[in-house]
Amino acid sequence: MVDGPGAVAEEMSPRAGGADERVCTIGRVISVVGDKWTLRILCEAALNGVSRFTEFQDLLGIATDVLAQRLTKLVDEGLLTKESYKEPGQRARFRYELTGAGGEMRLVLAALQQWGDVHRPGGSGLTEVGRTLGANKAVRVDFVDEDDAVVPADHIAYRYAI
Repeated sequence: MVDGPGAVAEEMSPRAGGADERVCTIGRVISVVGDKWTLRILCEAALNGVSRFTEFQDLLGIATDVLAQRLTKLVDEGLLTKESYKEPGQRARFRYELTGAGGEMRLVLAALQQWGDVHRPGGSGLTEVGRTLGANKAVRVDFVDEDDAVVPADHIAYRYAI
């Protein structure tokens, strides 16, 4: 076994019992949000407050059947709720609101955005910069230990918990 930053306990590796024995946490998350368009939908909902079907469609340019499938899956997986609303003179429609679990995806989305700004800068599209409410200070995503101290990524060891 190797000790130190980035070390993985070899005796705890899931590969020891066979590759198909179980799926890791990241694999389970990818099974929920890994379909094309899903993270973009979550990004619009979590970071920009988009909630209506037509808003998602207009912003993303996604086909209606694909959007409906992705929204249904996000509802089924507990990241969004589906709520009916009716504007005067219009038929009833639905809006999609973040659940607690969906709101917690903001951290994941912010980490992806931060990584993209460093490793895939430029090109087309906008960069969203998170800022604190009130003080309007830029924020970043970091590893933080139980004492609230920032920890460099290369000082984190991952071990499989069985």
